[in-house]
Amino acid sequence: MKALLAAALVLSTASLPSSAATVRDWRWLNGTTWYVPTNGLPAYVYTPLQNQLTPVQDQTVYTITGYRNGYFWGRTSTKLGDNAISCKSLVGSVTPEGKIYLTFTDYPYGEGSTTTIGVGNMVIKGAQWTMANQMSTGSSAAQVGHWAYMVQTRPNQASWHSLPGVNMSVPDFMAPCMDAAPKTPG
Repeated sequence: MKALLAAALVLSTASLPSSAATVRDWRWLNGTTWYVPTNGLPAYVYTPLQNQLTPVQDQTVYTITGYRNGYFWGRTSTKLGDNAISCKSLVGSVTPEGKIYLTFTDYPYGEGSTTTIGVGNMVIKGAQWTMANQMSTGSSAAQVGHWAYMVQTRPNQASWHSLPGVNMSVPDFMAPCMDAAPKTPG
């Protein structure tokens, strides 16, 4: 019986890759900043009253300010078309397999505030980790749909100094939203 149990254990673990993911694998997300590269900027706004779909550019940048056990949080700045920069608090999760769930809530939060839901996957693209994210948000008057391979940016990269679609540095683009990150859990 012991031999049979041992064989079953060997067979059950043999199907796992030697680098099987764990929640801890994603700790490196803490402190990272993500943006939408040029080829991912196009988004669409649907206006039901006119039954019209309109292309628009959507630059979104977020900094992950905390991570714990597969959950992460941070601050987000978004510029949709000609609109002003909007700030959102980010709360998300990432499974051991790299599936992502994101919630972006208006900051500061008040009556009429909205929450945007996003889903995605961590994907290796061009020899680097990307977040292949998609989202939908809006009201009965207009909805926005967008997907992109979001990529990391760092202070030593060109994208840090001039974000695609907005021609602003990451610090300037994020400046209005610095307080949007949720307070760290105890």
